[in-house]
Amino acid sequence: PRIRFRVGIRDAIERAFITIDILLPSCCLPLALHVISVILWMAGMLTLPWLYVAHARVSGDGPDAVILCHFERRLMRLAINSTMYAAWLFGIALILTPGAMSWSAGWWWTKLVAVLLMSGFHGALSKWRRNFRDGVNARTPAYYRVAAGIPVVLTVIIVVMVVMQPFWQ
Repeated sequence: PRIRFRVGIRDAIERAFITIDILLPSCCLPLALHVISVILWMAGMLTLPWLYVAHARVSGDGPDAVILCHFERRLMRLAINSTMYAAWLFGIALILTPGAMSWSAGWWWTKLVAVLLMSGFHGALSKWRRNFRDGVNARTPAYYRVAAGIPVVLTVIIVVMVVMQPFWQ
């Protein structure tokens, strides 16, 4: 057998991150809760931009705008925010589970970047909702139609990374 005197970059990365061994026996529960949370988060993230398309079509403070503001607020607060927090919580629990993933795997870093971009898009949705609430929306329905495609693209990237793990292990 060959003796290695230098620690490789991959080994250094693996040792730099801690895991919590107690999470290992119950790995399936956080995984299931993470997947459920992500599905519900994406359902809201895919729905809200289309409400914005409808809201951008109505004028000012009419009854339609008030109803749409109400729906947007409820969707953001009750569905999207809570499921994003749950997805992050259970995702971090999975990261801390020993052997659940490899820190040196390229697919994981690509997924992480896509998740961070998805969280940033979540923030943009929140800002746009406040703009509608305050009556200062300056964007067109076409803008929100294009924005509705962003979570679709990011979701495809995330799912392909997790299922296929296309980069070197």
